[in-house]
Amino acid sequence: MGTPMESVERYFVSEGWETSRVGGDSALRVGVSTKNARWQCVANVDEEDGVVFFHSICPLKAAPESRPRIAEFLMRLNRVLFLGHFVMDFGSGEIRFETYLITREGFVSGESMGACVDANVAAMDKHIGDIARAISTGIAPAEAVAQALTGAPVDGAYRYN
Repeated sequence: MGTPMESVERYFVSEGWETSRVGGDSALRVGVSTKNARWQCVANVDEEDGVVFFHSICPLKAAPESRPRIAEFLMRLNRVLFLGHFVMDFGSGEIRFETYLITREGFVSGESMGACVDANVAAMDKHIGDIARAISTGIAPAEAVAQALTGAPVDGAYRYN
């Protein structure tokens, strides 16, 4: 069976993903390209606690002056997400989407890893345009989330709160 990291690496190899080790032996980096964007992902394995974290690193960063507004937008958006959540580093403005899974007896099944990766990539792909709009327009966080949920500008009758 091997270690959780070996299981994670086997998953990516079996799916034909190119990987590179980062951070010593505790993380793998992979690239993603979808119809909406290209970005990097990192799979971190905490062998001691038996947790695999998978992060999509958004190619956009929030500027220092917009970080409180973008953080509020992401927290509001997180309320409607079922698998995973957005996080932002206030120091750098880096935005990530994080999913994770618990390993059982030091093993990560390909099916579990696939579900974790698929949910993660789908969420970033779905919301990267919303993040771009929130960063570039200065839109209020509640309105940005309402637009993300409805796919249209808010007409004043509906507000997400």
